[in-house]
Amino acid sequence: MEKDGGIRIQKYLSDRGVCSRRKAEEWIKSGFIKINGSTVEVPGTKFDPVSDILEIDPRATENENLIYYLFNKPRGIVTVNAQEGELEIKNIVHLPKGVFTVGRLDKDSSGLIFLTNDGVAARRIMEPGFDHEKEYEVSFFTEIPDEALKKLSSGLHLFGKKTRPIKIKRLGSYRIRMVLTEGKNRQIRRLCTGLGYPVKKLKRVRILNFELGNLPLGRMKKLSGPDVIKLYKALGLDRFARN
Repeated sequence: MEKDGGIRIQKYLSDRGVCSRRKAEEWIKSGFIKINGSTVEVPGTKFDPVSDILEIDPRATENENLIYYLFNKPRGIVTVNAQEGELEIKNIVHLPKGVFTVGRLDKDSSGLIFLTNDGVAARRIMEPGFDHEKEYEVSFFTEIPDEALKKLSSGLHLFGKKTRPIKIKRLGSYRIRMVLTEGKNRQIRRLCTGLGYPVKKLKRVRILNFELGNLPLGRMKKLSGPDVIKLYKALGLDRFARN
């Protein structure tokens, strides 16, 4: 199963903020980690995050005190790993111990992001194979024609691979909404710039069936019990008993 040049599962999960390396090793020993459908038995096993599918059994976190937040990230704030002179989310809002950001939103973009200490739910949200929707409001410096929107919606080549079809709704001559089911690095900005229409502003307004709504900029909101059930259902985790 191990691949030359891959990354160790413990390091990958730790780097993504899903869990500590020690916790990842415990999950492997308990049979909670699968790669391409096969249970990983050896701690330190390597895999390719691009071509391989990593799964975490929901039982891995069933005894933990799990919490979930929605956060409205301002522009100019880095999601994680801030460089000198930069601020990241944890610098502007207090995060309970163990809570991390789910995925990323680039520094120049604003909008909705999930925060949680639930590594299983986090992986489900980020994993492209689950086709979870993320919706963005995008504005441009110049008018964007229907022809360009048609090309965007059908998918374009990025990083040597064609992107999935994108749902697009026009909001005006300079503004659109885009619904993606994947999240390549700065995907929207790269695609639009490639067509000759650089993005002026980009705001994420929805993840799964959770909308940004009127959540104030720079504030976070804890999910209520019914919202957590709603999240589990959207992620296909509602059949598992979880705290």
